[in-house]
Amino acid sequence: MLKILLLLIFIMLELCSIELVVIGDKDFSENNLTIQQIRAFFLDKKHFIKEEKILVMNHKANHPLRQCFEKEILKKTKRSLERYWQKAYYLGKRPPKIISSTNMLFLYLDTVHPAIGYSDLNDTVDREVTILYQATCKNDS
Repeated sequence: MLKILLLLIFIMLELCSIELVVIGDKDFSENNLTIQQIRAFFLDKKHFIKEEKILVMNHKANHPLRQCFEKEILKKTKRSLERYWQKAYYLGKRPPKIISSTNMLFLYLDTVHPAIGYSDLNDTVDREVTILYQATCKNDS
């Protein structure tokens, strides 16, 4: 009985997690990025790789992937990011392009090079993308 209960708990934990991947277009010039580089791109501190300006894409604020990304990759709360962008605005910095869906992300990745964004690992199956970084997020709901 205990083994069954432990198995059910393990399955529930797996179902409550997201395998987040930071992805680039299929011809992205780097095979992987450090978490510091990813933060720099998404916080408008870095714009280029090998002299090419990168399009950076972010999901809407209430999207579970974005909440996971901010917590696990950017290591910031929603409020701290709001404060960051309020201050950064006066320095001429702009947040990443907001996309309305995962399909929109993949359309941009197919047409704009170089470009980066993030997705659930399951959504990248059969897609021509470059996986740059991977993290697991526990679903808090």
